Amino acid sequence: MPAIFPATLLAWCVIWTVLAGVAMLRGATARPGGSGRSAVGFWSMTLFWIAIDVGIIGWAALDPVADVSEFRHLLLVNGCLDVVYVIVGFVMIRSRNPMVGGFARAIIVQGGFLLVFDFIWWWLLAGSVG
Repeated sequence: MPAIFPATLLAWCVIWTVLAGVAMLRGATARPGGSGRSAVGFWSMTLFWIAIDVGIIGWAALDPVADVSEFRHLLLVNGCLDVVYVIVGFVMIRSRNPMVGGFARAIIVQGGFLLVFDFIWWWLLAGSVG
């Protein structure tokens, strides 16, 4: 696993953690009505995804995958899961519940990022297999 892989994921986590903190400090989650509940859903789900990403970073630090072929296989499996996450997000976004809509938007954003991230790394490492 290239050292820049977990570093890039960590940068993503830091950016979204800062954004969540700023949104909460600015009172985005305290708005009356549906928009406040939607913001609570979005930012809480975003922080949940960040926690998962930090777990991946920890796993990468403690037990890095040295074999490129094995790492590409993991990226492919994760990419397939990312597709499922994004589809679930688009299904959930149709909910009339503002909090569920917020969850859905966070799933689409975070799952979409991971889909692109995993695919790019899978593609970049294709030349390293051999």
